[in-house]
Order: sequence, then C-alpha cells, then structure tokens
Amino acid sequence: MFFRYFKILFLPIILIFVLNSFFIVNEFQQAIVLQFGRPISSKTTAGIAFKMPFIQNVIKFEKRILEWDGDATEIPTKGMIDKRAASGKIQKEKQETTNIFIDTFARWRISDPLKFYISVNNERQAQSRLDGILDGKIRDKIAPQYIDDIVINSDQIMKEALDAIITEFESLDIGIEVIGIEIKRLTFNDKIMPQVFSRMASEQEAEAAKFEGQGKAKRSEILGIIDREVDLIISTANKDAKIIEGEADSTAAAKYALAYQNDPDFYELWKTFDILPKAIGSKSIFWLSTQNYPNSNIFGIRPDALK
Repeated sequence: MFFRYFKILFLPIILIFVLNSFFIVNEFQQAIVLQFGRPISSKTTAGIAFKMPFIQNVIKFEKRILEWDGDATEIPTKGMIDKRAASGKIQKEKQETTNIFIDTFARWRISDPLKFYISVNNERQAQSRLDGILDGKIRDKIAPQYIDDIVINSDQIMKEALDAIITEFESLDIGIEVIGIEIKRLTFNDKIMPQVFSRMASEQEAEAAKFEGQGKAKRSEILGIIDREVDLIISTANKDAKIIEGEADSTAAAKYALAYQNDPDFYELWKTFDILPKAIGSKSIFWLSTQNYPNSNIFGIRPDALK
C-alpha cells in the first residue's frame, strides 16, 4: 500500500526533477547556464548538458551568422572629382560638401555567449550597439572621400571600416564578432540630384569631345600615311610603265628599221601617206588628178614605187 502511494506521489516529482536536470543544445544554438539569475557557465557545442534542477536555468542564443541591416544614413562627403580640370594639376580641395545616403549591411555572430549575455543581454540590445558602432565607423571612413573614390574603391573602404569595427569590438570585449560589411546602395540627396546629373553629363560630353578630337587626329594621321603609300605606289607604277613603254618603243623601232632597210621604196611611200594628212590639214580638200600625175607629187620627187 505504501509503495503504491509512493509511486503516485513521488514518481511525478522525481520525473520532473530528472527532466529539469539536463538540457539539449542543437547545432544552431549555444547556451548559458544561470544560477539565481547570475551566469555561471556556457555551452557552445551541440549535445546534452546537465544542470541543477530548479536552481539553474538555461538561456539559448543563435550560433549561426546573424544579419545587421541598418537604415540609410546621410553622410557628408568631399563631392565629386572635377574631371574637366587640366591634366597634371592637383585636384583642389572643395569648400562645399555633398551629402549622400549610404545603405549598408553586415554579418555578425555571437562569439562568446557568456560575455554577450553580461554585456548586451539579448539580440535586440546587440542590434542597438551595432547601429551606433557600425554607423560611426562607416561615417569616419566615408566622409573624407570623394564620391568617385567611394564608388571605385568601395571594397577597400569597407575593409578599412571592418578593421576599425573589429578593433572596436575587441576592445569592448562583449562577445560580438563582426564578420563582414558591404555597401548595399549609394544615393544622392534629392536636392542636389539634378545638379549632380548635370555635372556628370557635362563631364561626359567633355570626355567625348576629347576622344572625338583624338579620333580625328588619328584619322588624319592614317589618311596621310595612306596618301603617301598611294603616291608611292602610283609613282612606282608610272616608273615601271615608262620603262616597259621605252623598251617596247625600242623593240618596235628596231623591228621597223629592219623592215624599212629591206624595202626603202615602201618606206618612202608609207611615210608619204603618213605625213600627207598632217600637211594638208583636216579642213582642206586636196585633189589629185591622174592627168597631171607626174606633177602631182607634193614632195617634188615622185617615189619610184609609183612610177
């Protein structure tokens, strides 16, 4: 009878006692053990751990990488580099500043849950601490830069900001580790947006005019080279043509001389017919009569071939 009452009364108590004597931490969690509200130990590996029931309780935190996504912050910068300035001159420091909105995001994790709980208590408080530190360090690295350098060298600037943030959290020693930080978006202030676009357009037009001038100069240079090469080719061709023509005339003259030497009378007749049209002219009419043939020789001597 006593044993029966013992099971009814004390078995549930023992069961509750046993269930409150251990806790389970999975792969995505890390935990700390509190005793009367005071942290005494931590567990960062997955598995089963034991604690004192009812006296100690457990608080679990994320072990995975967490996200920080701050609000877009308006930061004054040195403005844009004047590309229209003459080359070789040092860019003068601008008196006016240009405000831009920088929207950044970061990745962080809880590196020491015990220190994290003591310093910031929970993730909401941690996000608040991150807001202040990350915004300040990003502002320190962005403000001294030109907007052109921010766009071109954003990776280097963010690396410098990350190094400063890591150093800051190491000095605070609050169990937070920032893994990376990047620029998500960069926009101009709405009031200066038209001015920026106008200036960018004028700079691009100046750049285009410079390239156009260089292109025209190169075109003239190429055309000059082409003209010289064409003149050289034509002069060489004319020279070769004259040489060939002279050789042909020489060969023809030799053949004509050989032919005329064989028949001098035919040569005299041929030259007569060749010169006669030129001597009379194209507008003259010349009649030769067969009745006065012996006296019709305009050269005074009648060729023997016509006798």
